[in-house]
Amino acid sequence: MKKIGRLKFKARAKEVLILIIFIAVTSFAIIEIKNLLNQEKIKNLTEQISISGGTQENNGGILASLAEDTPLRVTGNAIAVLDIPAYSIRGQIAEGTDDETLKNYIGKFEGCAEAGQIGNYCLAAHNNIYTELFRDLHKVQVGDKVRIVTKTHEYVYTVTSTEVVDPSRTDVLNGGTKREITLITCTQAATKRIVVKGELTSERELDAKEQEEGVK
Repeated sequence: MKKIGRLKFKARAKEVLILIIFIAVTSFAIIEIKNLLNQEKIKNLTEQISISGGTQENNGGILASLAEDTPLRVTGNAIAVLDIPAYSIRGQIAEGTDDETLKNYIGKFEGCAEAGQIGNYCLAAHNNIYTELFRDLHKVQVGDKVRIVTKTHEYVYTVTSTEVVDPSRTDVLNGGTKREITLITCTQAATKRIVVKGELTSERELDAKEQEEGVK
């Protein structure tokens, strides 16, 4: 009887082991299928943006992402276009930094200076959700150029500083007597902010063709 009992115990243990292996394999397969589906969704979205030349209609506006070879031209609800050539950071700029605006655009802080004016021209964008416009902002270095194209002018700022600060550091938005630009995005799981600052080094008025077709 003891021998039979041991055989039954071994049989049950084997069944439990097989069941555990089956559950583990099934769980792994489900995770892999989900990953493949997510990758396919990302691929489809990327293809849609590429087909549309780097822009996509959304709620009557235009998504701010721009292909590298697309001329810089203000479209939709935007007020200007940003371009950091060294890292292919490009996007349409719109008024406001609310959630809805930042889903589609680089947002301009209310009350800050306008592009080219004395004061601080402050802009913010996401780096890991939605359009991810400032995904590579952490790569920007002192001396890099930031181009801002409005409907009538092109302004070029030269980066003077980069730093990581606490969200409480609202002083980075303060204006002064210089013509400055400040670019902000989140980092470290949104517990810190990347802040890139620059000063205006050149400006010019767009000719009629550039106003119509965009600036290369």
